[in-house]
Parts: sequence; C-alpha cells; structure tokens
Amino acid sequence: MKRIDNQELKRKMLVHLADLYKIKEVRESNHLSSYITCRTKSFLDAKQTVEPTDEEVLLFALGYGLQDVLTPKDADAPVIEVNGILYRPDMILDRRLNEIKTTRKSAKYHYMDDSLPLTWIDYMMGGCFMRGDLEYDLIILYMMGNYSPPFPDIYAETELFELPEITDNWNNKILPNKAVLDEALATGVPPEPFKNCYDWECKYCRYKLVCQTIARASGISMSEEQIKKDSELWG
Repeated sequence: MKRIDNQELKRKMLVHLADLYKIKEVRESNHLSSYITCRTKSFLDAKQTVEPTDEEVLLFALGYGLQDVLTPKDADAPVIEVNGILYRPDMILDRRLNEIKTTRKSAKYHYMDDSLPLTWIDYMMGGCFMRGDLEYDLIILYMMGNYSPPFPDIYAETELFELPEITDNWNNKILPNKAVLDEALATGVPPEPFKNCYDWECKYCRYKLVCQTIARASGISMSEEQIKKDSELWG
C-alpha cells in the first residue's frame, strides 16, 4: 500500500465546512458576543481584514456540527434584541435558556470554581438580562473526557444568577464594551490593541500580527509587563 498526501481533497473539505456553517461570512457586529470577546477582533472581523485560518474553520465547524447533533428537534432559537444588541441562545428547550459548548479541556476540571471561562459567564448573564431570566442551562461536551484513554463525556448543569450581578454585567461591562466598538466602527479607528480583551484571547488569534503592527504604528506605550506578554505571545 502506498499513501499519498492529498492537499486538494483537504482544501475541498475545508471549503465545504466553511460554506456549510458560513464561517467566513461577515456577521453584523451588534451581536451580544461582539461585546464580550475582544472588541479589536470584532472590529477587524467587520472589516474582513483576515480570513479565518484552517484551524479556526475546523474548530468552528466541529462546534457547530456537534451543536446540531445535540440540539433536540423541538428546541427553538429565537433572535432577541435589546438596546440595539442582538442575541440568539443556542436553544430554548422547555421554555428555558440553554447553551451548548464543546471543549478539549479535561472534564476533571469541571467542578472547579474557576473552570468556566469568563466569556461564557458574561454571555449567559447577558442573555438572562435580555430575556428577563435568572437561570441558564449549560451543556458541555468534553471531547477528551476524563479517562485514559480519553473518551468523550457530557455534563449538564444550571447556572443560577442573581439580579444585581446580571444588571451589573449589563450596565458596567456589556454596554461600555458596546460603546467602544460602536465608536470604532463609526470612526474607522480600531479599538486599542491588547486593551479591549482578555490576555488569553491574543494567544491564537489570527489578528495578532495586525494588532502588533497597529500598536507600533500608533506609538502605543506599553508597560514592562505588557512588553513581556507581547514577547511571549509573538515569540
């Protein structure tokens, strides 16, 4: 038997996945997630600066595909709008908000207090505010599970929020983040790189070199700590 690398077939599959899940299409920048994740990335996405990498296409396609499989046929996913912000939960099942996530992280970290990414929590609280709820069901598919050898595992839980924290998240995080992105889109000037995001968002971002270039061209002063992080990120 002889094995021959087939890059043409690989490219066809990547194009198919990107088209199937509309991964390369420019989405309106007024979605709830745009005000939770990096605002600089949201701005650059809206400007079609750089297309998603092959790795991003595969990760998005895997997430979307598994979400399709996990979503019951009787679930609904309406679009909700508040203050000009669009929000669509993964599904509403039995009149309850549901979010479906996939991760390569080990399930052994599931019950640790800091195991849920802040972006997930901010998004769920934002959805609760927009729908007038205090509870959000979360389904997590751990693709690597918690066994040896690795085997997929699924966890489901309900997040119980309090009205003050939901309101605080909306008024002091989401709306200010929206103001930053709205101004950038109106002026055509991107939000300041490395400032309007979590540090971990930069590590594998396809815009990392773009942001580095913007920062240098703008003469943005960086602290010693920022310079160290910049060096670690870019190598």
